[in-house]
Amino acid sequence: MKLWLPLTLSLFLFAGCTATNQAPVPYKPTTYNISSNAKKGVAINQKSTATYPGSEIPPSETLPPSAPIVIDSTISSTTLAMATPTPSTSVEPTSDQPFEPVIAAPMPKPLNDDSTMIKIAVLVPQKTIKKYAITSVNSVISYLLYKNYYFDLNVFNSGDEKEESIAKALSDIQAGGYHYIIAPVTAEGANIIASRVTDTLVFIPTLHSSNVRSSGANIIFGGIDYDQQIALLAGKANERVGTFEDGSGLSYQLNALVKKNSNRVVYEKRVESPKANFRQMFKGNGSLNNASLYLNTQLVTSSLIASQLRSNDIHPYMLLSTQVNYNPLLLTLTQYEDRDQMYIANSIQKAPAALEEINTMFGHDIVYDWVNYSTSIGADYLCQQFFNGTIQRTFKETITGNQVVYNTSLYQPGRNEFIRGN
Repeated sequence: MKLWLPLTLSLFLFAGCTATNQAPVPYKPTTYNISSNAKKGVAINQKSTATYPGSEIPPSETLPPSAPIVIDSTISSTTLAMATPTPSTSVEPTSDQPFEPVIAAPMPKPLNDDSTMIKIAVLVPQKTIKKYAITSVNSVISYLLYKNYYFDLNVFNSGDEKEESIAKALSDIQAGGYHYIIAPVTAEGANIIASRVTDTLVFIPTLHSSNVRSSGANIIFGGIDYDQQIALLAGKANERVGTFEDGSGLSYQLNALVKKNSNRVVYEKRVESPKANFRQMFKGNGSLNNASLYLNTQLVTSSLIASQLRSNDIHPYMLLSTQVNYNPLLLTLTQYEDRDQMYIANSIQKAPAALEEINTMFGHDIVYDWVNYSTSIGADYLCQQFFNGTIQRTFKETITGNQVVYNTSLYQPGRNEFIRGN
């Protein structure tokens, strides 16, 4: 008996150890997104979401074991997602707890179904708008997921804004039967779209209507009204005004608006690089004392100007800036004393917390980035049109004369946050 017991235990332990060394069964993820075209068997040149996300690579596309992985950031024309209703879940009680199930609130049933999906095309000239080619798409997806709509979203990357490139993308969009177009483009692309699209509703989040020569009633613009922002800032300025600009088209536009709203501009300076010699620029420049200075420059340059003015013992009457410097990094790139007398115009309002969180999951925000915020307004407006105005919009901005009308306010950069001013 003493001999058989150790032998039995040894055999048992050996069997257990060999079982753990067996090769695990490969995980086969399931798919849950199906594009409308894939369901109907229509052949298109866009990638179907029947294998999105997490699906196995088809055998014909399997990489050899030794092949290097190459990451390509170029956006291809791809159907991205379709929302599906989420069932409620419950928590099972443990054996030592009383039965008190906690039931999560189910998401509301979508207003539409998979036979009446919202079909939105996003036209992006990636070489022109760079990072916004991705964030604009993600902003639209975030909004549609937030509303829990069934949708068919397709990205059409024209690459550039040459007329033939835009025309090809618009032709593909028309062939796909999309209801609406969101196009984050420059004035060049907007003029081409306006001349070629007359029967489809288009939202352009990157431009104000004043930046385009002419457009039809089907083109809606969501760009910031910098004229309104400069006029609001002018109310804080005194009679002596100075401007800083960086040579960009936007800073040139802002300088012109400052001159429009000010009777006396006593100082103008171009700062094309943050590496400029600010000490030489400001040392002994007493003319800037008690002057209202507009920072029509990008964030890093504006922060350096504000810091170097104080370090060179120059005390302006006020530092003023538009939406371009409404960024939390300003609070870390400058000391509080550098921005003590600073006002920044901002047109971004508070969005629902859940929508902000979904955008954050995609790695960007609609709290400080006005293009993403404008794109969200566009998605909101187009969805209301899809439901023939029977749903309430999430965003409160009105649309007048084919232009989003923003509620602009002045903010002061405090010690840890932007504080709405008087």
